[in-house]
Amino acid sequence: MQKLLKRTAQVEKQAARRQRIARSKAASDTRKLQHSQLKVHNQAKRELLVSARLAQREDWHLGPLAPRRDVGDRAETYGTVPLRLMQAVEKVGGKWKKWGIKEGDRVCVVGKKERDKGKIGVVRELTEEAETCKVTGINMISIATPEYMKTSSQPQPPVQTTEAPISLSSVRLVTPLTDPSTGNKRDIIVNEITIEPGRRYIANYIDPLTGRRHYIPWPQKEKPEFQDNEDDTLRIEVEQQTWVPTLLRAPMPSGVIDELRNKYSKFRTRHEDSYIEMKEDIDMKSKQREEELKWGSGTPRVMLTPIQELNRQRRMERMAVEEEDKLTEEVLAGIGETMARKGRRLPLRDAEMDKKDTTGEEVDKER
Repeated sequence: MQKLLKRTAQVEKQAARRQRIARSKAASDTRKLQHSQLKVHNQAKRELLVSARLAQREDWHLGPLAPRRDVGDRAETYGTVPLRLMQAVEKVGGKWKKWGIKEGDRVCVVGKKERDKGKIGVVRELTEEAETCKVTGINMISIATPEYMKTSSQPQPPVQTTEAPISLSSVRLVTPLTDPSTGNKRDIIVNEITIEPGRRYIANYIDPLTGRRHYIPWPQKEKPEFQDNEDDTLRIEVEQQTWVPTLLRAPMPSGVIDELRNKYSKFRTRHEDSYIEMKEDIDMKSKQREEELKWGSGTPRVMLTPIQELNRQRRMERMAVEEEDKLTEEVLAGIGETMARKGRRLPLRDAEMDKKDTTGEEVDKER
């Protein structure tokens, strides 16, 4: 017994070790893939920046003899940023939760390399995996309209202006705070936020007026406004009962029921050809055996015992009784009408109700 327990524990350790190695390998592969994607993304940005600087230097040296670059295919899209550079690259082990920034928050750009440093805007879009956000009206760039958008029914301009993503490390949350000396509220930039379940506070700060930590409320989501149109379905039409239950037919087409049932269910009405051939072969063999067991139709291979003959006779009698007890279409239609008229009314008889029935009469069956 000790050997068996020892062997079981050893197998469990080996399985856990294999799972740990597999998880580590999968995480490493994902990390390598994401790093390679980030490298290609940054390299494309660097090539675009280098080419722009070379063109700027050449224009400065040549002066009026500088060549025009906004001609040919790039006559309308010269100076735009490729759309593929707007796609955010997912980072491994995202740290977006520690920033405490959500869509709808007011933030200030504080990055040293950001051209809009010091501007305040509202977060319009947040990419948690890439640790980037788009701020309304900040870091605007021009992009060339893709070809698939030009072929749409609505005409699109060749160049569109939109917000470029900004790293979350380059923005800080802005919140109003009451000045204890003047009593007026003014915006402050929060360098660090303490996040607790469902709440966020200014880190290492105690409000001198209340003596408590300053709570920063989460942004409220705007409720969408729905407008009624002429083609909308009315509520009275949705709530109107248009289906009446019946036992004469199924509540859905037979083809749908066959798809929901098992492939070899005996309740199916349509089967595959191979299944039909197999069942026909079984039926044919059973009929041949019944013919062989009958007296007077050749020499039987097997003789029935008295008990077998009695069981066979009883089985035939039960089958005949079951055929007689089947519900007719009239009875099924009557049951369906009763169900539709009364709805779902479950019987609520119990021991207490039976005790209260002092008249001795039977309780109404419709209850």
